[in-house]
Amino acid sequence: MRTLKYILASLLVSFYLTSCDTAQDWIDTGVSSPYHDCSIMEYLRGDQYNWELTVQMIERGGLTAMFEGTDPDYEEITFFAIPSYTILRYLWDNDLEAVSELTPEFCRETILNHVVKGKYLKADIAYRNPDYLITDQKQDGGTALTTVGGRKLKAYVDKSSYGGVPDVGAETMYLYSYSAQTQVPLATPDIQPLNGVVHALNYNFVLGKI
Repeated sequence: MRTLKYILASLLVSFYLTSCDTAQDWIDTGVSSPYHDCSIMEYLRGDQYNWELTVQMIERGGLTAMFEGTDPDYEEITFFAIPSYTILRYLWDNDLEAVSELTPEFCRETILNHVVKGKYLKADIAYRNPDYLITDQKQDGGTALTTVGGRKLKAYVDKSSYGGVPDVGAETMYLYSYSAQTQVPLATPDIQPLNGVVHALNYNFVLGKI
C-alpha cells in the first residue's frame, strides 16, 4: 500500500503541474516524432511512466497479439489509450493495489472498449458542423466509430480562431461517447507505431466513461 501511495502522489504532482494546459500535446511520449518503428505493444512497453498499468491490463486481458500486430483479424488498430494514472486511480477508488486483482474478463472488456479496428488518424476524422453541438440530432459532421467492445463513439475536429479570425487557428480532435453520453478527454493524438495509431487519453479520463 505504501508503494501505491507513493506512485499516486508522484502522479498527482505531475497531473496538477500540467492540468492547466488544454493543448493536446502534454503527455510526454518520449520523442517529438509521432512515428515509432515498433508495434503498439512495444511502444507502450517502452514508456512505463505513462503506460505500465495499461500494458498490464492488455496482457491480463489476453490481448497481446492484437497490440503486437500478430492477430490476423486486427492487422491495424486505433487505440484510445488509457493512461496508467487513470487505472491507478480506479484501483485506488476500489481499494485495490494491482491490476492482477482485476479479473481477466474485466481487463479484456475494458481494453476492447477503447479499440477500433483499422487505423483512423486525425486527418481521417471529419470536421464538426459548427452550427450544432456534437449531440444535436441535426449534427451531420464528425466520424462515427464503433469499438471492438461495441461502444458507439463520434470523433470530430474543430477549428479554432486566431487573431480574432474564425476557423484559421489550430485544429483539435475531440471524442464523444454516445454509449457513456460523455465527452472523452483526449491528450495526444496520432502516435503512430507500425500496426496502427494511438490517441492518448487525458490523465483525468475516468475508467468506464467511454
